[in-house]
Amino acid sequence: MRSVITRTAVGCLALGLALTLSSCDFPGSKSDAKKPAAAASPSDDNWDQAVDAEITMLTDLKDIDPALIDDQQKAIDAAAEVCKEIRKSSSDSTGLGQVAATGFAELKSGLTAQQGDQIVTALKATTCK
Repeated sequence: MRSVITRTAVGCLALGLALTLSSCDFPGSKSDAKKPAAAASPSDDNWDQAVDAEITMLTDLKDIDPALIDDQQKAIDAAAEVCKEIRKSSSDSTGLGQVAATGFAELKSGLTAQQGDQIVTALKATTCK
């Protein structure tokens, strides 16, 4: 009786493993043929530059107010939203400080327009290029 249960359990595990592996996309598999080729994959240099810019941005935000990076993912998300606004108003930077202060309000309430201007300067120098 014990061997029947063992064989059944092993069979179920093997079936589960087979189903799992058959659903994976391995390089060179048929599902790769259906996928469009990537236009360009990021090089290690581009990746390093992006990571360095993000680290510098977080450091600059910490210098403005340490509470801005208490939740780094929220800071990165807020920076991305503010960057969109910076890019929209490429010639007119009036009011961007207030936009940045509002964008980071979830991380630190009561940011001044001057702190917002510092945030905009930090983002323009790092991640909003």
